[in-house]
Amino acid sequence: MSHPEADALTAQIVEDYLRDHPDFFVERPELVDRLSLPHQQMGSVSLVHIQLARQRQRIEELEEEITTLMSLAASNDKTFHEFMELQDKVLHCDSLVDVFAAVRQMARQLGLTVFIRLLEPVDSRYAISREHWQRFAINHFNGKDAYLGRLRKADRQLLFGDDDRAPELGSYVILPLAKQNPLGILAFASDDGGHYQPCMDTLFLRHLALVLSHVIDTLPWHNSDEERISQPSA
Repeated sequence: MSHPEADALTAQIVEDYLRDHPDFFVERPELVDRLSLPHQQMGSVSLVHIQLARQRQRIEELEEEITTLMSLAASNDKTFHEFMELQDKVLHCDSLVDVFAAVRQMARQLGLTVFIRLLEPVDSRYAISREHWQRFAINHFNGKDAYLGRLRKADRQLLFGDDDRAPELGSYVILPLAKQNPLGILAFASDDGGHYQPCMDTLFLRHLALVLSHVIDTLPWHNSDEERISQPSA
């Protein structure tokens, strides 16, 4: 009758040896065929069978990862072209009214709502107080390039006031607009609460915010005193 301590010692020695010699079975295929391991669903199965099953599972996992990556790449490519087209429109605009209209149009095409809020706008419908901007920036930007996720009612009030287009259960991406000094915020909202999440990349949106910051700092609000005062707010 074997002694338990001796069996344990022998098992440990075998385990250590196999760890140090992972190619042990390469020249001993007949031994591999004789090995079997217990399996919950299939009973005792050969080591080869288990290895093949694991390989198939890993291949399936890799295929799923590749499919996900391809989907993301296609989505990013579409988003890239949309933002490049918008940037081209923005840079050819003669006034901020036209710029904001172009941004609204893109947002509608994507099923989103856009909000542009400025610290010193000509049109009060775009206004955000410096106090509210600073409070949100301290609580949510804090050195970050953007805020992504849901918004509490208090934060929605800070940024958007009583604007009923801001979805209560939706998700938001909010970026600062700034040149030498803060200019305001650019925000996109989705009715889908999971659309914008903190893990998402904001490269294209940050570039858009940079372009908007430039034109806000350089373009006139209107082409002339008589132009389109009654444009809808962003």
